[in-house]
Amino acid sequence: MMSKSLFLVLVAFGPLLCSAFVGQGVPRSFVSQTSLNVGPLQKLTNKNEYNKVVEGLMQTKGLTREQAEKEYNAYLDNPNDYALQKGEAYYKSLGYKSLMEGVIGEAEKEGKGDEVRARIEDFQKKSKLKGLATISFFIALFFYYKLSYVPDVPLGGGL
Repeated sequence: MMSKSLFLVLVAFGPLLCSAFVGQGVPRSFVSQTSLNVGPLQKLTNKNEYNKVVEGLMQTKGLTREQAEKEYNAYLDNPNDYALQKGEAYYKSLGYKSLMEGVIGEAEKEGKGDEVRARIEDFQKKSKLKGLATISFFIALFFYYKLSYVPDVPLGGGL
């Protein structure tokens, strides 16, 4: 019974642990397409603030109501992903191939290219180290469990 639950935990968290080693993140095909749809929930629970933000988007960006709601709902569903997508779109509009290339390229224009590269490399090293530490912990936990668990099976193989 205990080994079944340990197996289920590893199956559940395995993809998250393995994503530490993927350079570009988890491919979109593995990301769940379900959404909490926080936007419509926000629209129902806090209508005044929701409408204020949507109207502000309509004025500042010249969007239709539907486009502004879609934009704000995307932000409410996942603010981090929204910011990354907008950043990537911005740097691609400037002619860069990716977000990182754009960040480094713009930093080089300001004379801070080496500093930004060093910060990015440091972040990537720390992330890999955290991923390795997490995976090592779970491997050690598995072996500890495997070595210390004594099944309740009677000797002699009989029932």
